[in-house]
Amino acid sequence: MQGLFPTEILDPEAMKRFGAQIANHLRPGDIVALVGDLGAGKTHITQGICAALGHQGEVTSPTFALVNEYTDSTPPIMHFDLYRMENAQELLDIGWEDYLERDAILIVEWADRFPELIPEGTHCIHIEHLPQGRRLSYDRV
Repeated sequence: MQGLFPTEILDPEAMKRFGAQIANHLRPGDIVALVGDLGAGKTHITQGICAALGHQGEVTSPTFALVNEYTDSTPPIMHFDLYRMENAQELLDIGWEDYLERDAILIVEWADRFPELIPEGTHCIHIEHLPQGRRLSYDRV
């Protein structure tokens, strides 16, 4: 996946297409940490990943639900949003450790809120606002 980065993306549709490219590199058990400010495009990337893996429904940020499960994709996708969580214990309380054991792909928006709970080997995508578009970079936790 590292070969896809760094890159600059101009609009939401391009962000979704880039998410589809990322999906080609993901396997069951992978975790994708999405880090960027409000409106950076984290959910657009997730929409592209989900569509490429077969999810046919709507993909929205689980800001209030905390996690959305897309079980019609192959593999299933668990989509987290940590923005409204106050502390790491809240993530543990919704079963974070159990989700880590599932044969699914976990996508985590605002993963930088609780870095201590993000496992080693996680794909970390950083999204930075540019005057026009976004710059995306990658590293492994």
